Amino acid sequence: MENIYFLGGSPCCGKSTIAERICEKHGFQYYKVDDYLEKYIKLGAEEGNEWLTYITKKSMDELWLRDPSVLHDEEFRNYENLFPYFKSDIGKMDNKIPVITEGATFLPYLMDKIKIDKRHYVCMVPTEKFQLDQYKKRPWVNDYLSSCSNKEEAFNNWMKRDIMFASSVLKQAKELSYKTLIVDGTLSIDDNVLFIEKCFGL
Repeated sequence: MENIYFLGGSPCCGKSTIAERICEKHGFQYYKVDDYLEKYIKLGAEEGNEWLTYITKKSMDELWLRDPSVLHDEEFRNYENLFPYFKSDIGKMDNKIPVITEGATFLPYLMDKIKIDKRHYVCMVPTEKFQLDQYKKRPWVNDYLSSCSNKEEAFNNWMKRDIMFASSVLKQAKELSYKTLIVDGTLSIDDNVLFIEKCFGL
């Protein structure tokens, strides 16, 4: 995976926008994890993965109307179980042309486990305020939670989970000496792109 660059971290901090900008500027291929999440959750369940089967059988209430700390722990298990599918996909790509890929499934310890070069991975996380502000702007959130019996509680649990998740992956990245970017909205997208380019040596 010498010609592959990874953006991991927590949701809602601009990973996809930065990846798109780098593709446009440098002619990279782009593998967006979010485009394949549902596919691999379903495939994993069909193949008998116990955890992914468990996820597919949960109602929205059963998923979101629970303690955020439980949701936080389950978030890690989700990505750990999905990671092999994305690793396999990326490994099959023609890496004569550089690839940039992004998604929360690229946990720092998983990157370390497969020996991803420190110059090829950056962990991005939003501040709590930035995360909340950005999620409130996303029109699909309300539709996604539409079947919950208590959408407000579900949303609050979701936000608390992601805040804890951001803190956990940031700590993990620092302990493993991976570069990090905390997005708080004070820098422009262009500034953040430049930072990532420098981290990747582009």
